[in-house]
Amino acid sequence: MGHHRIDRSFTYNSWNRDFPSRICIESGDTVTIQMNDASDAQVHSKMTVEEYKLIDRSKIHALTGPISVAGAEPGDQLKIEIQTYEHEGWAWTSIVPGLGLLDEDFEEAYLHIWELEGEQTRSMPGLTLDLNPFCGIIGLQREEAGEFATRPPGPFGGNMDVKHLVAGSTLHLPVFVEGAGLCAGDCHAAQGDGEVCINGMEAPMTVTLRVSVIKNAPLEGPYIVTPGQLVSPRYAAKPFHAFVESDADPREACKRVVRRAIKYLMNRVGLSREQAYVTCSVVLDLKVSQLVNVPTTTISGYLPEAIFD
Repeated sequence: MGHHRIDRSFTYNSWNRDFPSRICIESGDTVTIQMNDASDAQVHSKMTVEEYKLIDRSKIHALTGPISVAGAEPGDQLKIEIQTYEHEGWAWTSIVPGLGLLDEDFEEAYLHIWELEGEQTRSMPGLTLDLNPFCGIIGLQREEAGEFATRPPGPFGGNMDVKHLVAGSTLHLPVFVEGAGLCAGDCHAAQGDGEVCINGMEAPMTVTLRVSVIKNAPLEGPYIVTPGQLVSPRYAAKPFHAFVESDADPREACKRVVRRAIKYLMNRVGLSREQAYVTCSVVLDLKVSQLVNVPTTTISGYLPEAIFD
């Protein structure tokens, strides 16, 4: 089996099945993919919020690829085994007015730069957060002709932001075009389920994948086999704080959960409202606790005790 490398000297900011492949690999080969952060290298580790306001948002997200896999054709599956991630020592999380779960609560832009030290970051006062790197985007070229924005995910994968696409996980995706057209990007050093402020810990990163074709195996949509430990082992060793809200509108229940978690972080360790919101985005896990008591849905937000110093 061969090994290949593809650098980030050229990236795409959309899906288009007519984009030419940058490399072609054989089924069973491994490939190391170098990726820009979500801003396509516009954000840097010394950036100010005033500079951040000026970035070109048409460049979000940055995709490295496409990678053509020999023998892949419609009706097949691509099996993508995630082997390793390597970050570059920093990440960013922002608040953008008009975006995110609490879009009506924050009127000013905010930017937080994280320093990543091995498998943790201590860049938020009073907190130590574990890193669990993953690709926010792994996808194949879409069936439809034309150019499409990267934000919506779909059966092809894409911007799923499933935080359990960590090293050791395997992702299966349906193939829609000859060669599959694998692309990856939007790496997060950590993220809570919900990614509530609009970002996880956005980071430039390198991922190594083993890619195999499963012939004549139609698949309705993405399917993941992930390690059984769904939270950091250090987090699992201590209790979790759960904020619970119910509403006929699940989104409104989510908003109330996050607002309560923000208040908790502010009161406990003295974070600003903005700091608490971005912390929720990278560590608070939103869960659907029940949806059978029609019309009410119950949402719970889990915050690990282990993050507090």
